[in-house]
Amino acid sequence: MDSKSSAQVQIRLVAKQQKYAVPNTPIVVPQQLQRYGLSEIVNHLLGNEKPVPFDFLAEGQFLRTSIAEYLKQNGQSAENILTLEYVESMLPPTEIASYSHDDWISSVAAASSDAFVVGSYDGVVRLWNAQSECVAELRGHDLAVKSVAAASPQGKSKVEFISASQDCTAVAWGTKRGQQKALYAARGHTGSIEAVAINPSNTHFVTASADSTIRFWSLAPPKQSEDEMLDDAAAAGPSSKKRKGANAQTMTKAAVGTLTGHVGAATSVCFNKDQESQVFSGGWDHSLRAWDVATGVNLSTHLCDKVVLDADYSSHSRLVATGHADRSVRLWDPRAEEGAVVKLRLASHRGFVTSVAWAPDSAYMLASASHDGTIKVWDIRSRPPLYTVYPSDAKDKGKKLLALDWHKSLLLAGGESGSLRIHSFNGQEEAAE
Repeated sequence: MDSKSSAQVQIRLVAKQQKYAVPNTPIVVPQQLQRYGLSEIVNHLLGNEKPVPFDFLAEGQFLRTSIAEYLKQNGQSAENILTLEYVESMLPPTEIASYSHDDWISSVAAASSDAFVVGSYDGVVRLWNAQSECVAELRGHDLAVKSVAAASPQGKSKVEFISASQDCTAVAWGTKRGQQKALYAARGHTGSIEAVAINPSNTHFVTASADSTIRFWSLAPPKQSEDEMLDDAAAAGPSSKKRKGANAQTMTKAAVGTLTGHVGAATSVCFNKDQESQVFSGGWDHSLRAWDVATGVNLSTHLCDKVVLDADYSSHSRLVATGHADRSVRLWDPRAEEGAVVKLRLASHRGFVTSVAWAPDSAYMLASASHDGTIKVWDIRSRPPLYTVYPSDAKDKGKKLLALDWHKSLLLAGGESGSLRIHSFNGQEEAAE
């Protein structure tokens, strides 16, 4: 008998999910076992009539080889007991709906499981429900809508969502007399607004612009128009009396503060959900910056090799994920003062990574969308992506994706084809303690 195939090792199997727990007494297994063989052992110990597929982790990283290969790669001895944590494998995302638009989709935000806000290059904001019905088309911009953000349903706010545009304004929308109406237009930027984010408390929002600035705003509608409060650069533009266009008659909102430091366009912005006075921004200058919006101080600046196209913060992992022009996703630890601030670089896409979104209830799960037309779902404990999601409709294949959002079990994406693709993804991972 081949000595390699007969080699054995002691393992201890552990599970955080109590319903799958087995006795943690070490057992002896062949070193050649991989995840499928290990999964059979766990199902046998659980007495499952219908097998449940499991994934296995050694020292926090997914086991993607045989136990023997893992021991060799990590310089570990087969004389020691190897502890393997196991978790239920997740099924791949399934496309459950596709909503067509006349123009490219630039951004998407799920206000709830039954309300989706979509921004398009035709300047229109559309609201969809889960029954594939477009319930509203909102025209409040003169140029392309570049970003949308939905207010948290937990917080009380008259503003339900915000759209930001190449026309240098961000429009706040809410319900008046049973209809969606523009409540105010946030003015002050002198370049296209590339990104907008609302804090979880529904008190403030931030915008990132091609004019190199980040602006900080109160979310509440103003009691009267604030044209007089605009700074000199914004005031040099059309006055409220002469202003023309889709939001000409909409009440003006002025920024609370302006954050300066980026060189070139600021392309992305997100709140630190654990500390809402802090925001993170990325831009053409290859930097990820942390800001204190209360004081306007640039707390830190960290550089990488390529333009930052999108950013998202996870309160579970406390990491910032960024998408880049070098086809990579980077994970940053904003708490690190010096040294290896970039904790991980994930590379699998074949085009610009235009949008990233953390899973709402997991410290490990992350999704990314790319110019290569695919969505990739990552578990950051494994370098390769868990799943690569291709469009099911032929007209969407090979078309650039520009927008992504992850809400509960729904993954939403859109881009060049004008299709809003909605996927169901029932992950089993729980947030880290």
